[in-house]
Amino acid sequence: MKNWRCLAVAVGAACFLGACGNSEPASPEQDKELADLGQITVVTRESGSGTRSSFAQALGLDEEGVDDKDHITETAQTVTSGEEVIQAVGEDKSSVGYVSWGTDISESDSVKELAVDGVPAEETTIESSQYPLSRTLYLAAAEDGNELKEDFLTYVTGKGQEIVGDFFVPAEETKDVFLSAQPSGTLRIHGSTSLAPAIEALAEAYQEANPNAVIEVEASDSSQGITDVLTGVCDMAMVSRDLYQYEQDVLQAVPVAKDGIRVIVQADNPLEDLTADMLAAIYSGDTANWADTKEE
Repeated sequence: MKNWRCLAVAVGAACFLGACGNSEPASPEQDKELADLGQITVVTRESGSGTRSSFAQALGLDEEGVDDKDHITETAQTVTSGEEVIQAVGEDKSSVGYVSWGTDISESDSVKELAVDGVPAEETTIESSQYPLSRTLYLAAAEDGNELKEDFLTYVTGKGQEIVGDFFVPAEETKDVFLSAQPSGTLRIHGSTSLAPAIEALAEAYQEANPNAVIEVEASDSSQGITDVLTGVCDMAMVSRDLYQYEQDVLQAVPVAKDGIRVIVQADNPLEDLTADMLAAIYSGDTANWADTKEE
């Protein structure tokens, strides 16, 4: 997985240094290509998705004080995973979507990633929060003295950060050694589809260090994961957005990884860059045609 990321970083850096995208006036040929794309097909994640919540918040499209509500156009095509976003965008030349940086787009030659405000999504820009759509991914749980939960979190935020680096940008410095206290039991972890593959890999490695533990990982979405924790259905939630205030009152959110939300279009789209303001206009429905996305 690191190999395709290195390629993406190199390409992104080349575009960034070369001032690609809308920093140069659009050519007549590009104008025609954009006009030929016609009306924009907006692809979004479902309500409850942490990726959608983080995306809307970064673009100023969230509804302040109302959880899981935003101003993304109601005409948007809604899907329930990053893989479905890639499929939907790849099948429609006029579409635009967004996925986690941890979602592999390298196997699809039908989509490409755009820079945002001239900044590519890469490890250095995400780590420094220079990339406009950067975010933090968490494991959230109540503080209840569960020894297995605490031991797993110690692993995830220490030695396990090496595994996190295969998927995202690590949130903490990797520790060379992990000595498990060997607590026994079952740990149920529900929530974000973006974070689930990394947590599954972490769970597998942790169980090798502590064979007394069973860790069950179930992907749904961030809000459902938190609901499952609050109702006792699971022990921890995978969360790809910041916790709402009432959630912070009862749950502790432990940073697991840093991530960037990547904007993708079909590979033949002539653009290489969009501003955050234009993305907000597209996703709110204020800009409906590709011909109107050209910015001077």
